[in-house]
Amino acid sequence: MSDTAAAGLAPSPEPPPYPQEWEADVLLADGSSAHLRPIRPDDAQKLVEFYARVSPESKYLRFFAPYPVLSEADVHRFTHVDYNDRLALILTVGPNMVAVGRYDRIEDAEAEVAFLVEDSQQGKGVGQLLLEHLAEAARERGIQNFVAEVLPQNRRMVSVFADAGYKVSREYEDGMIIVEFPILPTDSSWEVMLRREHRAEAQSVRRLLHPEKIAIVGPPAAMIRGLSALRGSGFTGELIGVCPNHDTEGVDLGDLPLVADLEALPDDLDIVATVLPFEDVAHVIEAVSGKCFGIYAIQGGDFGGEENSAVVDRARAHGVRLVGPDALGVINTDPAISMNASAAPMPRHGAASIFCQSSALGIMLLAGALDRHLGVATFISSGLVADVTANDVMQYWMDDPATQVCLMSLDRIGNPRKFTRIVRSLAMVKPVILFSPGRTERESRLGVTRHLREAPAEAIDSIFRQSGVIVCTRRDAMYDVAQILVRQPLPTGDRVRVVTNSPAIMGHIERVGHRHGLICDPPVILHGLPDAEKFAEAAAAALADDTCDVVVVAVVDIYNQMAGLTHALLSELAADSPKTLLGVFADFVSLQPPAGVSDGPGRLPTFSSYADAIEALATVTAYARWRQTDHGSTSDIGPDHKRARALVRDVLREAPEGRTLTDSEVVDLLAAYGIRVVPRHRVNSLSEAYARAEELGWDVVLKAGARALRYGADPAASVFRHLDNRAEMQQAWDDLGALVVDLGLADRASAQRYAEPVVQQMVPAGVSLEIKSQEDPSFGPLVSIGVAGFDSDVMGDVVYRVPPLTSNDASQMVRGMRVAPTLFGEREYGALDIASVEDLLQRVAQLADDLPQLAELTLERCIVSPQGVNVVSALGRVVPTAAERDQLFRTLG
Repeated sequence: MSDTAAAGLAPSPEPPPYPQEWEADVLLADGSSAHLRPIRPDDAQKLVEFYARVSPESKYLRFFAPYPVLSEADVHRFTHVDYNDRLALILTVGPNMVAVGRYDRIEDAEAEVAFLVEDSQQGKGVGQLLLEHLAEAARERGIQNFVAEVLPQNRRMVSVFADAGYKVSREYEDGMIIVEFPILPTDSSWEVMLRREHRAEAQSVRRLLHPEKIAIVGPPAAMIRGLSALRGSGFTGELIGVCPNHDTEGVDLGDLPLVADLEALPDDLDIVATVLPFEDVAHVIEAVSGKCFGIYAIQGGDFGGEENSAVVDRARAHGVRLVGPDALGVINTDPAISMNASAAPMPRHGAASIFCQSSALGIMLLAGALDRHLGVATFISSGLVADVTANDVMQYWMDDPATQVCLMSLDRIGNPRKFTRIVRSLAMVKPVILFSPGRTERESRLGVTRHLREAPAEAIDSIFRQSGVIVCTRRDAMYDVAQILVRQPLPTGDRVRVVTNSPAIMGHIERVGHRHGLICDPPVILHGLPDAEKFAEAAAAALADDTCDVVVVAVVDIYNQMAGLTHALLSELAADSPKTLLGVFADFVSLQPPAGVSDGPGRLPTFSSYADAIEALATVTAYARWRQTDHGSTSDIGPDHKRARALVRDVLREAPEGRTLTDSEVVDLLAAYGIRVVPRHRVNSLSEAYARAEELGWDVVLKAGARALRYGADPAASVFRHLDNRAEMQQAWDDLGALVVDLGLADRASAQRYAEPVVQQMVPAGVSLEIKSQEDPSFGPLVSIGVAGFDSDVMGDVVYRVPPLTSNDASQMVRGMRVAPTLFGEREYGALDIASVEDLLQRVAQLADDLPQLAELTLERCIVSPQGVNVVSALGRVVPTAAERDQLFRTLG
């Protein structure tokens, strides 16, 4: 018997196990990577070595007295924590511990916090990073406030607390600054975290794209190819060749240095580029750790996900950023860098930047850019399972002045919710062209269970369009759109003036333009075979005309007599045109600019196909309209969060695997967000139906509540409307029973019991809509609207958006249905109250956004009339997924 049991005391609760979920790969302010995790007892030696590297001044600021070494008791106390009342998080770079942050609970909801950072890592945002992760862990353990004692001269640590975005209070006591602040997240703390994330990730990619010293590692032939590509591109930095385990006799690199092994490499490298076989990349990572910032693993081939993941994990464990494996490489055409660390030809310098993952896609994308003569600023092929992600690259693009247009083609999206957040911000300042994101492989976010269904690809494409992203389903279309965006100003409207010498082509352009929502003004027809000057004069006049927004010059030159000069004259107009100018040339010669000429603003977008030109123009015009649109604001509907979360928590406590909500639970959940469901009254007999109808004042509905009838082949057959007296109710009651019998669902005696009859008040006549929310395992909540009563999904007439919904989002959802003009025009009973539908959409969106456990919510029948919208039927299902979708601390991915 234990001493505790013998004394009659309740045993102490077991401490939580090691919280592996708190481990994270992170980026520091200088863009370098590190690993953050809870401390373990076996970290004792790491702690001793770390403390020995810390300067006496930093030790004094931490312990308020000279403290040269840690005693054995100190080491034991600092490394043995219970992960509940006492927690320490350490930061490691390679094998070394470089920082530690800890909290010790001093009251139920309050803990003291302290940090110690190795001097070489100070100034890299380590303190703020540790604070973010400690605060998140503390909140999970019920702690609400942090307290810290800081010496007045420790300005760096005081600023960490002050700049964290929390509401900090300070006071002096015995020569110390006492800092106290609540750690519940605020708008300010969230913004601070996002800004730190942005700076770190952008800086990390910047360092990968702007190296000054590169070592090429590989067997002689492959190494020489890599060096030749870099030298051929005019790389302005320093190059070193390495041939590990190979005879270098006879290898001639000219005046470039050559070393025999990785150990002989200098310690001030920026990049190590390997052209070694896949299985050797892991060894290179270990050998060059501490010598370089990043590694390009330029390697083609088909490798398994587990192999790739193992290499990525090893790179992060050693504190280096990794491009690859299975990456085509990295290109920066900036003349100050001029780097081609890839197996592809160097593209012309331009303003479009490209990101992809696998080397196969990289070849296709760069080949397309070369074929279309599209100038490139930067190119990154990261590898299929990658350390450097699209999220990192978009953070860099946001600030990069050389990048004016962003192109992406993704095999997979690793952190889709973070991706959508960043891409929305990027699209507000720069065009983003994305190849069909709905068809990429998605990874579930942290905390998601198997109970969630993936949303259809069309829904994912739709939410990106909502964010201003230009979604292309053909890669060729990406370049058509890109050349307009790179070379010409955004259209200010959708009025198109066509100048052409072919009436036949004009007719085709008008039809294509109309199909894509463009307005084709009366054209300018130049009859016969006009000379180049006539085309230029007509184009100049159109550009000067305030009644058009875009000018398209379509030239048909069968004998190749004047197309070249026309192209040259139009290019002069395009150089300083305030309006969008496009050239379409039907001829048999190439009219593209010569090699070596930079691509960018002021050049003429040139097409050989009028259909491609008009389709791309329509896409660019839609993006310009999105940029110019007031996107509205979210509504403060004042929901009862506590009531809604308590309901979900109670359901999951009773059904840990999740379940469909009862009618009353759905009503209560919706009521917490100000959504009223027309009351449904279950009746078990005809006399109960009479009584309930009389209470409601008649004009009621009798309908089946049983799911087999509500979702059968003809759900309307089990609904009987406008019942005004007992005779009508009895007839409806009998017909409902007969329907059940005819369908073979039950015999006459049990037909009514099977039907589960419901009496409900009639609502004003109107249009019946279905509004849904679905929790996608990757992207989170999606809200949709369609017409109820027929399969809108099959008809392809469902409109999707992702929360939070602004007023403009809700308006576009309602008007985005193809049947909207028919449904919402003036009706015999008056105009429908569309504003009430928009308000309902915003309420459903906020409910879905607040409750990740709400796997599905369907407002099956939302009857919109001139008097408002009435929800007459709703379903919901909850599942045991994580209560938060996005970690409040920022990590790689």
